[in-house]
Amino acid sequence: MASNGRNAIKEIKVDKPEELMRLYKTTGDVKLRNQLVMHYIQLVNIAIYSMRSILLSNIPFEDFFNQGVLALIECIERYDPGRGASFDTYSYLGIRGSILKYLRKQNWLPNRVWEARKKIMHGRTELEQILMREPTDKELADYVGVSEKQLEGLITEMSAVDTVSFEELLESKYFSAVEGRGLADDSNISDNLIQEELLEALVEAIDGLPPKQKQVISLYYYENLNLREIGEVLCVSQQRVSQIRAKALESLTEAMRQFDAGEKIRTDRREG
Repeated sequence: MASNGRNAIKEIKVDKPEELMRLYKTTGDVKLRNQLVMHYIQLVNIAIYSMRSILLSNIPFEDFFNQGVLALIECIERYDPGRGASFDTYSYLGIRGSILKYLRKQNWLPNRVWEARKKIMHGRTELEQILMREPTDKELADYVGVSEKQLEGLITEMSAVDTVSFEELLESKYFSAVEGRGLADDSNISDNLIQEELLEALVEAIDGLPPKQKQVISLYYYENLNLREIGEVLCVSQQRVSQIRAKALESLTEAMRQFDAGEKIRTDRREG
């Protein structure tokens, strides 16, 4: 992002947002909707901040914020208080999902990065065959025609591609469970249960990863270390960390694609 700061717009809290939401759903009064927007406005900042590691582009922060506000308004319009899902969770995930879609539509990685990505992937394969081992950062940088520092930056930007795709998948799984067929009219299904099922599936998938992949995922997502820092911890190159992480995300993506939170919840309820 061009800026990592937060938008200066401050939230204006209301005493009973749930009652205000129900009143808005009854009346459709735009003034009430605007009050709800100002009450929940910081969810936009929070969502953007939580995604700071993947919003690596020249798109100004304000563009993401504006997109988030539009998503917040859409969430208010679509939200059904009778379904049992809390609006905070529903809107937070909706905002994240909207920003991810916006990011992908903006050709968010410059053409030079896409071109370098092809060269890096091709170069890595070629050098491994020639050298019969993994190339060093210097060897790969020389092959691609960039400095080691530039290679480091390109690998960091490239890593965001896999992250965005994986984040989008998680968002879609949550919403397909909340709004999917058989769940939409069931007020006894809460978002907490859906999140729990989704989290359990993700944890199980992570536990099934090879040790090195599991360690990289843990350091990246839970310790918030970047690729270079992870490389220092594991005593390997940044490009190697990028490879390990990409393979881990491929496995997790496949596992989550096979997971149907809504179907599992319905099965558990029938068995219960």
